[in-house]
Amino acid sequence: MSVNGILYDWESVEVQLPGGVAVGITSISYSDERPVEARYGKGSVPRGYGRKNYKASGSMELDRDEAEALRAALGGSVYDGAPFQIVVSYGNDDMPTVTDTLPAVKITKSDTSAGQEDDNAGAIKHDLTILAPIKWGGTPAL
Repeated sequence: MSVNGILYDWESVEVQLPGGVAVGITSISYSDERPVEARYGKGSVPRGYGRKNYKASGSMELDRDEAEALRAALGGSVYDGAPFQIVVSYGNDDMPTVTDTLPAVKITKSDTSAGQEDDNAGAIKHDLTILAPIKWGGTPAL
């Protein structure tokens, strides 16, 4: 644990995509959930709970050149082909490296825009569906 040192920041993040380490990535976000539902019988207090399905999703924003490299690495289409893996590592000289793995990702939506005076015209945001449990710090969510 760092005291008065560098903590994790964007410079500490390395994202590994199918084509290699992403240099032109400006954001990545991912989350998962496993809801439970209270189960009632006689009375007003739950007697237990039922588990719902695990769900994981995310998004990432790539500069246009990085998005084109990803498309090429996926065989020409971001929608066709097998699910792919994304590895996100957080680490620097003052903190231990922590690695999260998104083991089976499919891109479900792509969005871009460009306008007058854009310094990063055509950046592409991809919405992700994650089809297997995220490994948080190397430990599977389920």
